[in-house]
Amino acid sequence: MIDYYDVLFADLEGTELYFEFLNSHIKGHNILEFACGTGDLLNRLSSEYQVTGIDISEDMIDILKIKYPHLEDKVHVGDFLSHRSNVKYDSVICVGDSLNYILDEEDLKRFVETSTRLSDTIIVDFHHPYRITEFNEGYFEEGSTDSFDYNYIIELDGDYLIHTINFLDGNFEQVSQWIFKPNQLIELFEKQGYLVKIYTDFDYPGLLDEGEKVFCVFERKSI
Repeated sequence: MIDYYDVLFADLEGTELYFEFLNSHIKGHNILEFACGTGDLLNRLSSEYQVTGIDISEDMIDILKIKYPHLEDKVHVGDFLSHRSNVKYDSVICVGDSLNYILDEEDLKRFVETSTRLSDTIIVDFHHPYRITEFNEGYFEEGSTDSFDYNYIIELDGDYLIHTINFLDGNFEQVSQWIFKPNQLIELFEKQGYLVKIYTDFDYPGLLDEGEKVFCVFERKSI
């Protein structure tokens, strides 16, 4: 899957949308990105901020270092459910629907506990609940790149999206994403003393009835 990741999912236009949103809400200068992947957003952020990137996949980090060698000493293999650091960051970000790879409420709680130890400002996004309706009938895509053909299927199993990619060369990948309710996350942060601003799909304040992404900007209450 790692060999195909950028070919299928790299999106420079989307990276710029994320940068513009984050640049409007980030506090301070010292930034930690959880689930930084192969580094397109981290690289864009590095033009304006002091950055650190963490990803659970050693292969992703290796690719990032090849793509962006100037970030080599800024990235590390780590798990956003258990990461520890003596550094207090001005902002922590975790976007690109990475939180949806958390599959139960206990691990969602672990993410909140980990991130709130690291920063007073935490910015995340995740799938809008409407995605359950959107994918109720499933999704099928077939395509071809310069190096491989593929089928991409998304199926709904309760509150979970099951992504299956068949690369038609003997390689096969399946991952699950949990479509949790926004309040499940918001209430966990509120218990830690954070206020929240909510946006739908980059541009729209509040939680709309329909959308693809929910953004939450959490800030610790002033004492």
